[in-house]
Amino acid sequence: MGPTYAGGSQPIIKDGYSILYLPDVNNRELIAAGESPVYYYIPNQVRMARKEGPDKGDYLFNMLRFAGTGGEGVIGGGGDVAGGVLTFSVTGDLPATTREQAEEQITEQVMGSTDSFWGAAGSRKPPLFRPAIIAASTTSVSNVAPTPRGFPAMPTGTRSTTGSDITYTGAPPAPGRRARDGDPAAGGDPAPTGGDNNLDPWYWLMQGQGAGSIDPSGTHAFSGLLGSYPAAICWAAFQGTASPLIVMQNYKLKVWSPVVTVKIHGHWEKIFTHFSAAASGRYLWASVDLKAEFNKMKTDGTITVETLVDTTLPDADKIAERLQERTDLVFSKFMEQAQKVIFDPPQPQVEAAQASSGGLTPWGAGVALKYRRDETQLDLTYEETSQFAYLQDHTISSSLAGMFDEMHADPEAERKYFQTVYLDDWPRRLARVLRPVAAWADGAVEFLSVQVGYPNTQGAINWEGHSFSGSDGNDGTWKFQTAQKQASDVTNAPTGWTPDMTWVKRKVHLAEPPSDIQDPYHRIQIERNVIDLDPGPNGTLLNDTTLEVRADSAGRLAVGPIQLGVMLTDNSQVVEAVFEATDETGEPAGMPQVRFRWNHGDVDVDRTWAIFTGDPAFRPFYRYQVSVTVKGTLFEPGRAWSGGWVRTSGNGPIIVDIPRPDQPGVTVRSVPEDRIRGLRALAAPREGQLPAPAAPAAESAVNGTRGGPDASTVLRFRNYQV
Repeated sequence: MGPTYAGGSQPIIKDGYSILYLPDVNNRELIAAGESPVYYYIPNQVRMARKEGPDKGDYLFNMLRFAGTGGEGVIGGGGDVAGGVLTFSVTGDLPATTREQAEEQITEQVMGSTDSFWGAAGSRKPPLFRPAIIAASTTSVSNVAPTPRGFPAMPTGTRSTTGSDITYTGAPPAPGRRARDGDPAAGGDPAPTGGDNNLDPWYWLMQGQGAGSIDPSGTHAFSGLLGSYPAAICWAAFQGTASPLIVMQNYKLKVWSPVVTVKIHGHWEKIFTHFSAAASGRYLWASVDLKAEFNKMKTDGTITVETLVDTTLPDADKIAERLQERTDLVFSKFMEQAQKVIFDPPQPQVEAAQASSGGLTPWGAGVALKYRRDETQLDLTYEETSQFAYLQDHTISSSLAGMFDEMHADPEAERKYFQTVYLDDWPRRLARVLRPVAAWADGAVEFLSVQVGYPNTQGAINWEGHSFSGSDGNDGTWKFQTAQKQASDVTNAPTGWTPDMTWVKRKVHLAEPPSDIQDPYHRIQIERNVIDLDPGPNGTLLNDTTLEVRADSAGRLAVGPIQLGVMLTDNSQVVEAVFEATDETGEPAGMPQVRFRWNHGDVDVDRTWAIFTGDPAFRPFYRYQVSVTVKGTLFEPGRAWSGGWVRTSGNGPIIVDIPRPDQPGVTVRSVPEDRIRGLRALAAPREGQLPAPAAPAAESAVNGTRGGPDASTVLRFRNYQV
């Protein structure tokens, strides 16, 4: 027939496993017929499941905690977030050796017993052991989040007529309700937030609750999303000797009674009034509360119950008392009648997507109280004699401790069960910020260009480019962004590349230099109009985030402002300076010379000289030579001298050193002083004569500087001997 609670139950604890045994309701008849007596077993606790059986292999457990800032470097980042994901599986399965030893212990107890249900005395065959018949199973997990609601809880308040007010700890909240005690969450939001965090610190949502396996040795899996506080609690507790969670399984066992007569009497008006007074604002009644009220009504006489067992059975009175006090037989028969008169079954309101998350409690679905005036005026009269089959609640619970011993014995085991994920590590946004640096005002740079490359999954480099112009100034920036790949995601990766590196190709595009005649104060020499700052087919491989496209990186020499080290007093004074690029040793670098001239009228105008070589290895060495000319008049000879080459280096301002005529190494071009005195005396008028014309004297003086007669040569000028 099947198991019965009429004979009681027998718990056995073996090797740390707890097992509950029940006898078959017809064991007396089976033994009398020469058959084996039958006994049924059911787990009396749940344990953490393992991969290779009830006592072998790794635990089916994983605790993952995560944290991230969701900054600009994270694709899809939405702000700070921290929490955890907890997954585990539970089972009531027993090791084969443990079950065999427990069965041997039961066999020893029953072989000499004459109990109506347990006794196996006189049996010609050994007992048989079978798993109990489970009609339904509901599994729930306790909640770590701070809540006073219990398991389940009925919030106080006015009676609701719109739906259930029962809240199940650890189960997803109904739309429009709070995910935890605190700020209300928007309807349907999966994870309420707290402050700047995307996940409420006390958030708790456990998936997998609800209907479970009807196989007592089956495995049931759970997965939970936790806020930062429950994650921290679970992380610390599971690594210790305690478990913060309790798993509860409620089995609906199909059991049988012996032949029994059940009598229930009462009045529906009084029963309805009793439930109404005890409602306390609730709408639905869970079976655990119905049982409590049913027992109260039996005690105060609202309902009278009588259970009669076949008197031919030994200890029939004790069996009847056991059936009435320790089983759900009488209560189930009462509910069969009450649901016809004062209760309505609730309408299901569980969304399909959440059905697996546990819309049911460990005590079954609730029922709603209703009022039917025509029927509640009737008396409750129920009498039946039969061998009843009914569903008996059997609830077991257990903590999930047990991993501490394994981790204590093997420190490496902790890595199998506990992981930390830093959300800022993936998906990473690889970014490059590029900014131009150029002296746009001098007009030498037309524009700057840049290209940034990153490989695709096939190893080919994808390029993106941008150009900077003078209208943008040096405040304009360009940002390159792409998803950073893992090294394993790229096949045929280019040599030297790592996931945090990009290729950069920067170029300086120079304008056409102005004509020397058009602008005598500014000289620009350009070796190449397009200067490649990152030579090579793919440029430079870098992992820098901020990059500059700098024009002076193009092998540039920039001298200026160039000023004289003296003041010019009149327009007869002219200074010329020749500039020439050199190497480190002072030898000419092979570039054309540049000449600047200063007059009295423009001596304060700054001069500049720039060279763009296009060679990043170029170093700013140069030299200059100064020539000074003092213009003469028709009667006054001029003078001129030139200094030697002066070597210097570096970009920036310079004051040109002006040589004096008497300095060593200076080449002077002028008329000797004695000749100048003679010419002046010759040109002076005698007494009684008109002044002599100056032109021949000047010509003669000039001839003296052009290889004419020396000072001892006798010259005649207008019949005068000189």
